[in-house]
Amino acid sequence: MREYSKEWLEKAHVDYFSQFMALWLGFNSWYRSQYSDLGKNDRSLIDKMKSDFTGRNHIYTRFCDLMAIASIKENLRFKSNLESLHYTLNRASTKYPDGYYNYPITFEYALFAYKNRKVTTGYKNLIRTKGQHDKIKLDEIYITDDNEKIFPCLLEIIYQIRCYLFHGDIEPSSENHEVVKYCYFILWDLMN
Repeated sequence: MREYSKEWLEKAHVDYFSQFMALWLGFNSWYRSQYSDLGKNDRSLIDKMKSDFTGRNHIYTRFCDLMAIASIKENLRFKSNLESLHYTLNRASTKYPDGYYNYPITFEYALFAYKNRKVTTGYKNLIRTKGQHDKIKLDEIYITDDNEKIFPCLLEIIYQIRCYLFHGDIEPSSENHEVVKYCYFILWDLMN
């Protein structure tokens, strides 16, 4: 009898490019409904969500819960996925599109304010050192403990990766697949 393990393993491989696209559609539906008073322009809606730190923004509330202690298991998984996203972004070397400041998309150069995308002040360094006081530890690395800084930057990173993917501007390499995979995991946790 012939062994089919290799063929079945190939079929079992999860394609996070398509999974992320399906998840984004659910996310898109949520924020268009939540902020319907702003119209249908994705950029306006994303910018509103990045700056809405009220109870109206359920994604931000969930983010704060996950950064605190929603449950020990959820908290550890979420922080591990954040750290993995940091490392995969550094390996992938994806840059912000033309018309932005010429930075790679990383936690060190996280776009905070879209309107300031053409100047250095629009970007924040989320990474902290062990000696700094305003930090939280993920697994091995430290990031700022300011949720109102992390959340907009993280949302922008995920949105930029979404734009590259939806417009076919991202190379389907293994490095980029890993970036999309961790964007998917993080967005999944935020949506649930």
